[in-house]
Amino acid sequence: MNTFVGLSDLLAPALQLAVDFTLALLLVLLLRRPLRRWAGARSAYALWLLPPLALAAALLAQLLPAPTARGALASLPALAVTLHAAVPDLTARAASASWVQALLLLWLAGSALALLVLLGRYLALRLALRHDARDALTYAREVSALRIRRHGAGPALLWAPRPLLLLPPDFEQRFDAAQRREVLQHECCHHAHGDAWWNLLAALLAVLFWWHPLLPWARRAYALDQELACDALLLARHGPAPRTYAQTLLHAARCELPLLASGVAHPRQLKERIAMLAQPVRSLPRRLAAVALLSVLAAGTALAAAQSAAPPPAQPARNPFTFPATQDIRYNADHPPRYPVEAVKKHEQGTVNLLVKVGTDGRVLEIRPAAGPQPAQSLVSASVQTVAQWRFRPGLRDGKPVAGWVKVPIVFSLSEEPPAPAGSAPGKA
Repeated sequence: MNTFVGLSDLLAPALQLAVDFTLALLLVLLLRRPLRRWAGARSAYALWLLPPLALAAALLAQLLPAPTARGALASLPALAVTLHAAVPDLTARAASASWVQALLLLWLAGSALALLVLLGRYLALRLALRHDARDALTYAREVSALRIRRHGAGPALLWAPRPLLLLPPDFEQRFDAAQRREVLQHECCHHAHGDAWWNLLAALLAVLFWWHPLLPWARRAYALDQELACDALLLARHGPAPRTYAQTLLHAARCELPLLASGVAHPRQLKERIAMLAQPVRSLPRRLAAVALLSVLAAGTALAAAQSAAPPPAQPARNPFTFPATQDIRYNADHPPRYPVEAVKKHEQGTVNLLVKVGTDGRVLEIRPAAGPQPAQSLVSASVQTVAQWRFRPGLRDGKPVAGWVKVPIVFSLSEEPPAPAGSAPGKA
């Protein structure tokens, strides 16, 4: 049985991932400044965990198998779908499928190109680094956990893939002893936050969502929040005088940072960073409240993303009723599923088994794939879309209609003669 999933079937899950990522990104961009004023820069920086968390939760929900309904199910006779039923609709569906595939191919091609550009720039940066063995001896005490290289865009912390400290060639001439110590302490704070790895993740997300309109704003805001959080950690750990540290930031300012790196100061950031130095330290109750708020936001973001990407689990009533297997259950199949054109092109066929929850009025309340192997996703999608429009004769209890689950098998076949369905042919309501 062919289980290949076409490009058209991947677009809907990909768009759902993009929606979940966008909503989490908007939440961060809206809350970062108020949270920074109320609880400090490090709390605002922690907000940036929400977009990758939402993406991971949505992806995991899509990859996990759908939960199945509990209880005995009534199984309807199989409904046969052959190629001749789809012939009148092939042209329109082919045009629709081609646009969907073109859109997804554009997304994938753009991401591949962005990844190649990222790799090219990173390799060029690595080749441009200068190594001086004396640096490791000179600054061994201050940055014992980091390797040191020379680069004109330093000082900065680079992912390489182990964190690498970049120092400018004129580091000793440009900064006095106290300023050199503050610069090294700043980069060690980046290392303590794991910023080299977070920058790599941010760069990969930018590659994946290269088309995203919020991306330029988000990247600038992320870089600023990262530097403000690092400054806050530096002040808490080492307590430099705000005035002298502000002078260090002015001396260290650089217009461009290396790729995948965290720097000391960017000219556009200086105003906010120097203003932050004069802010009082937030009280412990505020910081604890911020931790609680971030935990709630993280849990809520992950839960919302997972629920949007996957159907919720079945919630049966206290005394769930399912159709008895011997009951004569009829359904309206005047409009059977049409054979998807992409499935015809790929010669995909097989049996789709759906679990359908039918309400007391015979309308479909919920549809989910049954456990076990299924054919191509395009066949499953076509079946779900069609069965959702059907009307069933509901099950009965004491002469009154009740809701319940029923199993609907649909056989897709490319042969001229459809296979004989198991059991007798279903009646029509």
